[in-house]
Amino acid sequence: MNSSVSNRQCEILTILVVEYIRSGIPVSSDFIANKLPVSVSSATVRGEIASLEKSGYIIRPHTSAGGLPSDKAYRLYVENLDNYVEPREELRKEMRYKLRQTQTDMDGWTRVAVQILAQLVQNIAVVTPPIASQSRWNYLQLVHVQDFLALMVIVMKGIRLKQQFILLENPTTQDELTQVSNKLNKNFGGLTRHQVAQKEVSLSPFENDVLHEAMLIFQSEDQLGLADPYVGGLRHIFSDNDELKGSQPRELTELFEDRLLLRSILSEIPEKGMVRVAIGGENKANFLHQSSVVFAQYGIPEEASGVLGVVGPTRMEYATAISHVRYLSGIMSELVSETHGL
Repeated sequence: MNSSVSNRQCEILTILVVEYIRSGIPVSSDFIANKLPVSVSSATVRGEIASLEKSGYIIRPHTSAGGLPSDKAYRLYVENLDNYVEPREELRKEMRYKLRQTQTDMDGWTRVAVQILAQLVQNIAVVTPPIASQSRWNYLQLVHVQDFLALMVIVMKGIRLKQQFILLENPTTQDELTQVSNKLNKNFGGLTRHQVAQKEVSLSPFENDVLHEAMLIFQSEDQLGLADPYVGGLRHIFSDNDELKGSQPRELTELFEDRLLLRSILSEIPEKGMVRVAIGGENKANFLHQSSVVFAQYGIPEEASGVLGVVGPTRMEYATAISHVRYLSGIMSELVSETHGL
C-alpha cells in the first residue's frame, strides 16, 4: 500500500474504482460508506474523499457530484491486486483446448490467441508472433523461376518464412540452385547473422551474392524487434464506451493500422512472467492518455519471444485483463517451447 494513503483511504479507493468500473458513473460518498467493512458515517467518508481529492486520487466532475478515480487511483488499485489469481478452471480449459486444436504453427496460434483474448476482455487484444532476439538461419531454398530469375525462400528459427526474388547474371538450372542452397545450409544452418559474418567459408561469386541477399533479410528482421502484431476486438472501441470520446476511437484505429507505431509502443517488453500495466498518462503516446495497456512477454528469452496484451479505456476490468494476459502468455510460452523441442 502507498505510504501516503491510510488503510481506510485504500478501502475507499478500492470501492470507488470497482464501482466506477462496473457502472461508469460518479460514485457517491453514501454508496462508499455503505460498502465499507466497518461502519463509518457519510461525513467521515466525505472528509476522507476530500483528502484523497486534494492528493490527486479522486476527480469530481462537479462540486455536488460523486467522485471518479484518477490515473493515480487506478495505479494504487492495480498495485494492490492479487496478481496471482488465475482465470476460472472452465476458462483455462477452454483456452488450452482452442489453442491445442488449431494448426501447429505460431502464426495460427497467434491468430487464435488474439481472438480468445479479445473475446474474454471485451477490449482490443494485440498479439505478436514470436521471433528470435537474433534471427537464426534454419533453411534456405532457391527455386528456379526463369533462366535469369530465382525465388529465394528463407526459413528462420521460430517458423518465420521470408521470400525474395533474385536476379541471376547467367542462366541457372534448378539442380545448380539446389547445390548452392545445400552448401549454404550445411555451412550456416543454425547460425545468427553475426555468426555467419564471422565464419570463413570458400564461396563462389554467385554463392556470395546469394549469401549477401540473405543477410540483408536477416538484418531487416533483427531491426524490427517485434513481428507485425495481430489485432482483434477493434469493434469494442466503438461500442458502449463513453470514455473514448471525440477523435480517440479514430486515433486508436490509426494506431493499429500503423504497424511500425504499434511495435514501438509494445517494444517496452517486461521480463517474462511479468505483466506490465500502463495507465492513462503513463503511456508515452499522447493519444493513449485515455487508455490503459496491459501486456506480457511470452516465449523463450534469447530464442523466440512475442508480446501479448490488451488495450482499452482506463475504466477497464484490470483484474480480469491481468489474469487472462498472464495465463494466456503462459500457454503461448509452452507452445513455443514445444516448437523448439525444449
